[in-house]
Order: sequence, then C-alpha cells, then structure tokens
Amino acid sequence: MDWVPAPAPDDVPFNEPYTADLDDGEKVTVTFTPEQSGSVFYLPVLAISKVRGTIYEVRDDGSTQYGPAAIPPTDIDDTTVTFAPAKQFRDSLEVIIRNNSGAPQTYHIQPIGFERVGGGSS
Repeated sequence: MDWVPAPAPDDVPFNEPYTADLDDGEKVTVTFTPEQSGSVFYLPVLAISKVRGTIYEVRDDGSTQYGPAAIPPTDIDDTTVTFAPAKQFRDSLEVIIRNNSGAPQTYHIQPIGFERVGGGSS
C-alpha cells in the first residue's frame, strides 16, 4: 500500500524509534512532536511491539486516534502502512502502552512518516 498523501521531494522524513522497559502493571506515555516549526506531521506507519496482555492507545493533538486495543496499530516486525490516508497532527503524537502481561516486557515504538515543509497540507 502506498503512502497517502505521498511526501513531496522537500518534505522532511521522520523515523524516531523509542524503546521502553515496563514491569507488569506499568504504563508509559511517549510523546513525539514535529521538529519543523509550524509543520504538519503525516503518520502513515506506527509500528509497536506486539505483546499479549498489552493495551495500546494512540492520541494526536489530544484526541484518541487508535484504541485502547489489545493489538498495536502494526507490529514492529511488519512496519506496513497503518493509516490510509495518513493521520495528521501539528502539536503532538502520544503513544500509550500498558503492560498487563504478568511479566516485565520490552516495547519498541517506531513512528514513520514525514513533516510537510512550510506547514501546509496538500
């Protein structure tokens, strides 16, 4: 599946992996923000480690876009297009993971997308 919308040649790629180690019952909230001032961030891919007994939630600019769910948007080993058309945000992307697996777990979070140069949408 292709990215929709496709990035323009001068758009800035975004790929910022994050790793969290959680004990059973712990929660982590990871916040990603656009680095280009005033830009729109397009998120077609959000890959997270798939672990049984985990609750996944995604918020952008304060509103829930995914979950709470027992499966991630896409597994870190797949990194396939998750959102078509791509989700957009200006201020922040929050990924919330709750470990209810009964054991300590390591989670990898990888948002993959791009920032529109100039801040406009296309």
